[in-house]
Amino acid sequence: MSSIGYYCDPQGIEPHAHAELQRYAQQPAIGALRAFTDIHYCAEKALPVGVAFAATNHVFPLVTGKDIGCGVMYLRIGKEHWRKLFDKRAHFDAWQRAHGAMTDDGLGGGNHFLSLEEDDEAVYVICHTGTRNRGIALYQRCVELCRQYAQEAGGDGESVPAGRFDDAFRAYYTDTLRFGYARRKAFCLQTMAFLQGAQYVGASGPVARDYGQGLFAERDEEGRLHGTPYRLGDSVHNHLRFDGDTVLHRKGSTELVPGRTAVLPLSMSRGSLLVTATGRAGEALWSCAHGAGRKLSRFAAQKHWRTVLKEKERRAYRAQFPELLGHNGEFPKGTVQELDYAYKPDDDIFRYQPYLRLVTRTRPIATIKYTEI
Repeated sequence: MSSIGYYCDPQGIEPHAHAELQRYAQQPAIGALRAFTDIHYCAEKALPVGVAFAATNHVFPLVTGKDIGCGVMYLRIGKEHWRKLFDKRAHFDAWQRAHGAMTDDGLGGGNHFLSLEEDDEAVYVICHTGTRNRGIALYQRCVELCRQYAQEAGGDGESVPAGRFDDAFRAYYTDTLRFGYARRKAFCLQTMAFLQGAQYVGASGPVARDYGQGLFAERDEEGRLHGTPYRLGDSVHNHLRFDGDTVLHRKGSTELVPGRTAVLPLSMSRGSLLVTATGRAGEALWSCAHGAGRKLSRFAAQKHWRTVLKEKERRAYRAQFPELLGHNGEFPKGTVQELDYAYKPDDDIFRYQPYLRLVTRTRPIATIKYTEI
């Protein structure tokens, strides 16, 4: 049995999630298993969200589910280049329309979002999305790989020897991760261009109103767009990393890279944490929570809205996020599932993951929730 490192309160883990964690710890190929503060049970996939583990000469390609390559990117613009406060009444709808043309297939479902957030020194464009149909196609390939191995060698249908992931398959996997990175980059840079076109952010000349996934594909992570400096940072939380005989699996746990900043979204009401890691993160497999983590399932969140919240509390949410209301004056079902009460407090993030260092904490300005195209 592998050792489980708890970077969370073990007593606070749901029984179903803990049972699955223990089941994976019994796998002979798994040598280190880590659970983080946002761990929660995921009914449609066995391994809980908020977990990372290392396996030797073996791959569990299905644990990440279909949203392979999901991650969060931020784009930072210093406030010295910010001309005025974002007016949601004047420009939210225009931004929402524009974002639909920024990539080929939208943000995706669940808790994916595109947001504007700020601290005292900068404004941030933050994008949480994955690889969409490419990730689904890769997942189906992984399902077939596991099925073939199970038929040929009597495997469990969940895992395969690492040799089954040959160089061509690993290249395909890596290309899919790059595709997710490119999609987040497209949303971030094109939102900056939108803000420049709407005269919120300075620009050295006219800003074209063209949109498309490849428009700024060659841009560096740090540079100038229409004369204004920006900085990008990206982190992935749903993927496999191959390192010799070791395969690192992350399911809803953020990959930490020495010297780089990662974003941990909290909620629409609370904004996000930008963090870096100390060397002690190696004990946690260079991983951490990928956000506050769900306190309520999506079904339970809808029920909470209908039966637990008082009408004055519902009115307060409507007043805070009027741009997300439908024509009937109510939130769509998907938005109700993602409001602040559905998420855990964030007090435990640094308490149980002391290797994290806070760079800044952002405040929300405006958020585009998930979209399907």
